[in-house]
Amino acid sequence: MGIATGPASEGNSTVGALIVIVIIGLYLGYNAFKRHGFRPRRVETTLSGQQLRQVFKKKVARNGWSITDDGNPMVAQFTLPDGISRQISLNISEANGRTVAELAVIRHSKRVLGGTAKGYTMRWRMNAFIAQVRRLDSSAKVMG
Repeated sequence: MGIATGPASEGNSTVGALIVIVIIGLYLGYNAFKRHGFRPRRVETTLSGQQLRQVFKKKVARNGWSITDDGNPMVAQFTLPDGISRQISLNISEANGRTVAELAVIRHSKRVLGGTAKGYTMRWRMNAFIAQVRRLDSSAKVMG
């Protein structure tokens, strides 16, 4: 009784290697998807800066998140008990007679293997902000 060395054993090792490659590809793709979801966004709108700040408070700073800096940029933060925090900022300026809102994740946590932790929650919050701005101003232009 020895180790099988025929065509069947070569096929098994090829299938095993293919499975490992697929798993690694899925892992890397999922992490890229999460990072892309909270990329910086720029919104040009006719809404006032005060209206944008209210939308930010309503759509981003909710369910455990709080405003930690009410200046410009305005910062919403969620802090875990172990001190790890996530932050999203809103910077407001004027350009060409329109209000410009720049929304960005300025702090996020990473997992042991380098993947982003809870990236989807930041994506949801940013998308909720943008969706509300679009509801209030149909001429809003989103970049990023």
